[in-house]
This record gives sequence, C-alpha cells and structure tokens, in this order.
Amino acid sequence: MSTHKLAFGGVICALASICIIVSCVFHVVFPLVISCVFYCICARKCGGVCAFIVVVTSNLIGFFIGGVGGGEILFSVFLFSPYSIIIYLTASLDKKVWQVVLRAIVFAVFSFGIYLLFATVFKELVEFDGTNFGMGTYLFGAVWTVVLTLFGFALDRGVALIGKRFIKND
Repeated sequence: MSTHKLAFGGVICALASICIIVSCVFHVVFPLVISCVFYCICARKCGGVCAFIVVVTSNLIGFFIGGVGGGEILFSVFLFSPYSIIIYLTASLDKKVWQVVLRAIVFAVFSFGIYLLFATVFKELVEFDGTNFGMGTYLFGAVWTVVLTLFGFALDRGVALIGKRFIKND
C-alpha cells in the first residue's frame, strides 16, 4: 500500500470516526450515512483492503470513544459499514440488465438479513410473543428492504458523482 493511499485512508478514517462519535453522542443516525459515503469513497480511491482497514479502525475508535449508549454503533457495525463494502464489491455489476437485477438481489438479501437481525434482537429485548409481533412489523421489513436496496443504488451514483468532481483519477 502506497503512502498516498495510507494518508488518504487515514483522513477518511478520521472523518468516519467523527461521524460515528457524533452519531453516538447525539443519538442520530444520519452521520452514519455520511460515514458510509466516506467508506465508499475510500474503497473507490484506495481499494477494498484499505477500505476494510478503515472501516474496522473507525468503528473501533467510535466504539471506544462514543460507546454503546444508544445503539448507534451497532447500526454502524452491522448495517452501514458492511453495506458500503458490498456497494463497492458489486460496483462492476451495472453494465447489463441481469447484472443490475443481481446487484439489487444482493442489496435486498443483505437489507432483509439485517432487518431480521434487528427485529429478532428487538423482539427478545421487548419480550414480544408471537401474537403481538404483528403484520405491521413484517410490512416495515418489506419497506425497509426496498428502501435500503434503492439506497445502495443512490449511494453508488452519488459517490460516483463525488468521485468525478473531487477525486483525481476516478
């Protein structure tokens, strides 16, 4: 890894760590979306290995400084950080219709899996039984999956536009 990539990864790590810490301190999720953008930019500029190192490091920094208080760190670790890597890994699948459909399926499977993880944890924490866990919860899961699938495509397009404008050689 070159020193240029190392320095770029360090700056992205610092920015993403700040986003995670702000998210944990103020109990808002939007800074995690910004950190997801930072991870995607890092992956496009420096490659997947550097982005993975940045993801792990910034989440560790965010955990040690921000803590687990409101659970935002869990959203970062389980949802936004892996999603940015998945977006990068599937970025080449946008040439043909079947590739776009395959990419949408990958996004949807990841989104639904994360929804099931969060719903199961929530169900156990609140101690719902089978009768109280109604159709609204499953409808929310369907909406969650569609929105996060579309979010993956929108984030990839946005990062591509940012890359063309602000990053050399992109």
